[in-house]
Amino acid sequence: MKTDLKNTTFIVPLRIDTGDRLRNVILSTSYLLHHFDTTVMIKEVDSEHRFEEFALPIIKRLVNTDNLIHVFQDDYRDDDAFHRTKVLNDMVMESTTDVVVNYDTDLILPISSYTQAVEMLGGEYDVVYPYRFGNHAERKVNMPFTIETQEDMNGFESIDWVNKFIESEYSCDCLDEHFFYYQSPSGEGYGEYGMVQFFDRQVYIDGGLENEGFIAYAPEDVERHHRWKTLGYNIGRVDDHAYHLEHERTQNSWYHNPHMQRNNQLWEDLKVLTKEQLIEYYKNQEYYKSRV
Repeated sequence: MKTDLKNTTFIVPLRIDTGDRLRNVILSTSYLLHHFDTTVMIKEVDSEHRFEEFALPIIKRLVNTDNLIHVFQDDYRDDDAFHRTKVLNDMVMESTTDVVVNYDTDLILPISSYTQAVEMLGGEYDVVYPYRFGNHAERKVNMPFTIETQEDMNGFESIDWVNKFIESEYSCDCLDEHFFYYQSPSGEGYGEYGMVQFFDRQVYIDGGLENEGFIAYAPEDVERHHRWKTLGYNIGRVDDHAYHLEHERTQNSWYHNPHMQRNNQLWEDLKVLTKEQLIEYYKNQEYYKSRV
């Protein structure tokens, strides 16, 4: 039986730029729709309908897609940048549930983390990170396959690992067979502010939404957390890990993003503002005024 999360919408901004990303969106979306009675909203911004053509037929073979909303927008930029913050804001405003989840397409959580995060939002918290802060928060998963050909897509369910995942009722035990902890200066498997956040939708809107000044890969996750903490919001954590499905890194998901220098400067400018200055700054942003 599916877990009732009818009051929740998972908002997933999407650009399928590699075979890994295609594989990951199929797995993460199927996982959500298999385990939860919830809404999954995917907004694909690209020059081609890759999700509808390649991912959706496979997902429909795996799970019921009645609660899957897919929106395509042909808004491809000349610099190939994926304006993720803008896409997220579009989806927040289009959603109608009390809870919205900023959800990375490459992410899967233990089932209990989803339900605990929603329960925490119904209590004292305004935003919940469904993984612990610090060491052993992020389990990176090296998937044993990718998608490269039409044959791969036609036979997706027959791939040994996928078949095992389906037969196990989409159990995270299958992910545990392939995870590793990334060694970073901060610590082993260190988790901070990205990947996924559960929000009270109205608080998300009142707090300024996503800052659309950040384009492609950027410190927007750090800025968002800093802003909400400065504004006095109650921020909670689920004491568990997250599974991050590994993928090839393009300019939209790594430091060679051509907008990185400007993004970093925006963060430097914002992090010194007081609560009153932040409120004034965000209420005067054109993207915000046009939405609220």
